[in-house]
Amino acid sequence: MAKSILTPLQLSAGSGFLANTALKSLPSALTTAIAAFDALTVISPLNAALNAAGSGTWCSAATLLSLQSLGGSGGNLCYPLGNSIPPSYSTLTPVTNPSGFSGLITQTGNAYLGSGESGKFAQGFLAINGYLNTVNAFITTNVNADNYLGPTFSNMDALTSADISNISPVYSAFGTDIINQGDLVDTKNLDLYGTPAGLIQQLSAVSGVRDQAIPAVQSALISVGLTPDDIRNLVNDNRAKLYNPNGLTPNEFDRLQKYAYDGLTLITGDDLTQALSLLNVTTPNITSLEQLLDPVKVFPLSYNTLKTPSPDGPVFIFDPNGNVNSDIAPIVNSYLPTSTGCDELGKIIPPADAVANKALQVSFQNIPGITNSSWPDLGQAIYGSVPPELPAWTPDQPYLPNTFVAVPDPTGAVSGTPGVPATYQSQQDVPTGIDISNTSYWQPASLGNLVTMDTLTLVQAQTAAVDPSVTSYYDNSVATGTGPYNTITFYDVLGTAIDYNNFATTLGTATTALQAIITAGGAADLISVYTAMKNAAENANAVNGPVVVPPIPAVGYAGATYNKAFPYFAADLALQALIPYANTAIAAIVANASYTAYCTTASTAFNTIAATLTTERGYQTAAGVDYFQLLAGEKASVYALIQTLPSLAENATSGSAYDFLTQITDLTTLGGQSTVGTLRQATNSNRLRAARLSEDATQIPQDSVPAGGFVFPTPKAALYDNYPKNRNEIP
Repeated sequence: MAKSILTPLQLSAGSGFLANTALKSLPSALTTAIAAFDALTVISPLNAALNAAGSGTWCSAATLLSLQSLGGSGGNLCYPLGNSIPPSYSTLTPVTNPSGFSGLITQTGNAYLGSGESGKFAQGFLAINGYLNTVNAFITTNVNADNYLGPTFSNMDALTSADISNISPVYSAFGTDIINQGDLVDTKNLDLYGTPAGLIQQLSAVSGVRDQAIPAVQSALISVGLTPDDIRNLVNDNRAKLYNPNGLTPNEFDRLQKYAYDGLTLITGDDLTQALSLLNVTTPNITSLEQLLDPVKVFPLSYNTLKTPSPDGPVFIFDPNGNVNSDIAPIVNSYLPTSTGCDELGKIIPPADAVANKALQVSFQNIPGITNSSWPDLGQAIYGSVPPELPAWTPDQPYLPNTFVAVPDPTGAVSGTPGVPATYQSQQDVPTGIDISNTSYWQPASLGNLVTMDTLTLVQAQTAAVDPSVTSYYDNSVATGTGPYNTITFYDVLGTAIDYNNFATTLGTATTALQAIITAGGAADLISVYTAMKNAAENANAVNGPVVVPPIPAVGYAGATYNKAFPYFAADLALQALIPYANTAIAAIVANASYTAYCTTASTAFNTIAATLTTERGYQTAAGVDYFQLLAGEKASVYALIQTLPSLAENATSGSAYDFLTQITDLTTLGGQSTVGTLRQATNSNRLRAARLSEDATQIPQDSVPAGGFVFPTPKAALYDNYPKNRNEIP
């Protein structure tokens, strides 16, 4: 049976959304406040004029815009008296039917809820949810940026290379040396790096020998005084540990290692060749086995670039003359389990080699996840496919396109490191006799090595993982919401849908202020002008005329008859004549000391609402959503939303998608309740899965129904046996 993608609750929620019955309308408190404002005797005739002008074909765009921008003249401005958008908020655009600033509030809230179409709602909701998930990840990450890595940050090369650049930034030489070492090192046993025991154990491991060393080494170790039991203790790493309390003490184990080192010096010639072959070591100039414990010998190309950690940043292990830096022993010891680690190993192998090997141990153990890798894999990661693995180039044979070859490069002119062969790639079929310098046929190539931040000077100069200018930018320009750490919430973006910012009360303040002016008789002249506008806009002869506008003596308008005069229609000309008188009347109200405070109160309310709408619009623009341009009749987003609902349960905090949906769903309908039910079920599912309990049986199969429908046995016991033990599944 194919795995279902829907639960019964999701199916019910989907039907509610598809039928446009799952969502609430705007809050009644908000719609009541808007209705009260629109019913003001100074606003009602203006809105009628705006609606008529906006819905007809006779009003020019310029005249309509002037009508939508009424608010006074000179310095005496009061936009609420013109039901217009405060001009400081230029991203807000006028609307019609319903018109004016109050209409913009209504249309904005309705648009967020889909304007009666769940498809529109789903389009916007999913886009906003995706944006918030992304931008909030940046914001919350930025919160930790100041302290990220703290004093452990050294440089960006180290951060982007798993600290490998802190060991050596010369990847070509370093990677070549490591790959040439083959299986010399067991990354899971780095505490024995560079020790006789570690080398002997690795030889036995790669050859499959148990409880003893490989024959040549076994004989050499016995010849210097070790017994088979001693060798067994070395091979099996029989040191006293938490899980091996009866093992050898450090002194006992180190005594055996001292003898073992002497034995390793005896492995030369064919025995050495066999040991190197078992370890896949191709490092040149190794003449006896103990030389594999000499870092200068095993890192011939890169030893002078090797570094080890220190409190002040990586320090070189070798000085410019190739000698071990005598100052690093105390530093290295401070990173080891015991403060005498270098000294103890120095009693077994040459002291300088001991310090260098312990320094390298610390460096390699500092690579995150090193124990999950292998030594060859580490080399491959650093330098890709190393030239010794490639065929040596010769001009005496032809080559196919895209063939890689190794070319001696003693000066390092191409590879970047003297002694590291250069890698070239053929660009086409290469005939016999073509020289490697012919760029039409051959080009230097990189085989996947690590790269540094070279040439990225600003990045390399950083003293913190995230530059303070970066965190400052996010703090000031991105983290502008009201959620935790200034994350952006659904209420920051779509708050008008639930009147999150209490526009009802704010608009009510403006309504009260304007009503006070009306009651005192201060708006009579303006009402007369708006009434004339309404009559002109609703005139049956609005297109051709005549449109007769009676005189309005109080404002100095003499009255006139308007007829069509290209390019303007009759009512358009009438509105053009009346608009200046409206602005003059508003200015007179503002200038009257009896009404100035009321105008200020109302204007402050409008500015408060406009600022919030502008903020919402800004977030929507950043998310790529224009709520007034969503696709009508679209259903794909509805199905996507229903399938997305369970994932929203991962975050049920205030202002989250989960929280927002619970605020806008209509709980008087099955679809609305099922939407909230789906979110709750998803919360339960997360908890059940965390407890490793199954809840898959709550999903409806999506396979085709067999011919004749599902058939179940009739006996009760048999019927029970054929149902899932979690009987919420619809078969």
